[in-house]
Amino acid sequence: NVTLTEATHAGRMLICPDVSADRTYTLPTPIAGMTFTFFGPHLLAAADGNSVVISAGTGNSIYFTGQVVHHDTDQTGQTSAVVYSDQNSNETLTMALPGAVNLTIVGVSATIWHIAGYVASHTAPAFAD
Repeated sequence: NVTLTEATHAGRMLICPDVSADRTYTLPTPIAGMTFTFFGPHLLAAADGNSVVISAGTGNSIYFTGQVVHHDTDQTGQTSAVVYSDQNSNETLTMALPGAVNLTIVGVSATIWHIAGYVASHTAPAFAD
């Protein structure tokens, strides 16, 4: 698990490793314009059984707006669909079995992170409170 900071992580490409267990990346309090870009998983040979969670905070006071495109790698038709946050309280994004991730998260205000990008995985990513 990693608690991200503005000084160390903002404005940089965050290349997430292939994780050996479920991992949570916790964002700092947003500042308008602060940006985090997630790529990965790095050195992944095949999707495994671990999840990656990006957390905006707790108590629904800091949350995500926006949406991500999910590309379903486990379906014969390789379908894609948009997954939306509820735009007012979702503070986590869980990516189960991620095969490829490209997400940009930008601070909109002191309480809102805007998220956009894609997740290719067996299971659709999920926003939650």
